[in-house]
Amino acid sequence: MRGGDPVVVIGFVLPTSSGDKVDGSVTVQINQLPHVRRRGWLSLEASIEGVLAYYLLDPETAGTVLLFRNPGTRDFLTQLDDNTPIGDLTLPGTHESCALYGFFISQCQQTATPVAQQLVDGVRFFDVRLRVENGRLETYHGVRPERSTLKEELDAIEAFFRQHPQETVIVSIKEETPPWHPDFSQMVYNEFKSYGDRWRFAETVPTLGEVRGKGIIFTRFDRSNEGEWPEGMGIHPTTWPDSRREGFHWDCKGTTVKTQDWYRVDSFIEIPEKTEVVINSLAPTLSPQQGSPWTISFASASNFPMAPPQWIAKGVGFPIWGLGVDGVNARVTKWLLEQAAVGKRPRATLLTDFYHQAGDGNASIAELLVALNFLNN
Repeated sequence: MRGGDPVVVIGFVLPTSSGDKVDGSVTVQINQLPHVRRRGWLSLEASIEGVLAYYLLDPETAGTVLLFRNPGTRDFLTQLDDNTPIGDLTLPGTHESCALYGFFISQCQQTATPVAQQLVDGVRFFDVRLRVENGRLETYHGVRPERSTLKEELDAIEAFFRQHPQETVIVSIKEETPPWHPDFSQMVYNEFKSYGDRWRFAETVPTLGEVRGKGIIFTRFDRSNEGEWPEGMGIHPTTWPDSRREGFHWDCKGTTVKTQDWYRVDSFIEIPEKTEVVINSLAPTLSPQQGSPWTISFASASNFPMAPPQWIAKGVGFPIWGLGVDGVNARVTKWLLEQAAVGKRPRATLLTDFYHQAGDGNASIAELLVALNFLNN
């Protein structure tokens, strides 16, 4: 921060679940650096645990400090009602969850955030891409091997469940092709089945209470081998058109699932357009009604060489110093904060690249999405 700028310490009093009250404070510097003025928000450190704080800049006023109950990211679903439909949650997810390697071309998550760490950080929807190699289901992004197997990833989830038996996760499986492997479907089924009753094969969208301590299978591959799945293929999209800008919807045994997965941008110049597509997919979920669809929206996009995943998610150049272009993560975070300021949250699953980097230091978009589930609570 620049020397001489006025600093304001804002005190607050918050009730606890036991009925007691705790005092805390956050420090805000009114005249922020140029990048903060342009971006419009800043994450803050509160003086007590259990509080997530942000500064939302208003060009016409001094701005607003937003305080969220921070339930912790390890077991936040444990604290929500059993009757909550999965589609009513504000759920963090990751696109290409296992793509930790292949910088610039195929990397979509930080190397320090494998699936085991993503679970701790609140991620609950995993997008896993696989190929059959050497008789194993290995993780891939395009032609790039990602140095793990489906078994290793499911073992990490199993270990998490043992420590957090009231949580749930969704794992989407897609075959990364070409080539197609004739045994892919059977191998995937056998891998999940080896964990006993841990995984849900039913083809319906459940409530939270129905899946505590269980994983939800989400299969994005052909039904031609569905006879290999006697209990069902899990949640199974009936359509998934490639990179449709306007999104698409499909029926899951009576639940409409609205999906946005427009990823084929031409260059980083389209970051604002991609952000707008994401926001437009989330906006209808701000005012849900009974029987509302489940919305799944991908904040990710890429196209070599002018739009690698890093640029789209994190921005180009040095936006933190005002020398570049903010990425989708920072822009969507601002929109989420603006909605929270008026008491609204999207009820949707949002899949991101580099979820730990929302543009302001180490601000995590996953942590914010987790906290939004407790908005006004």
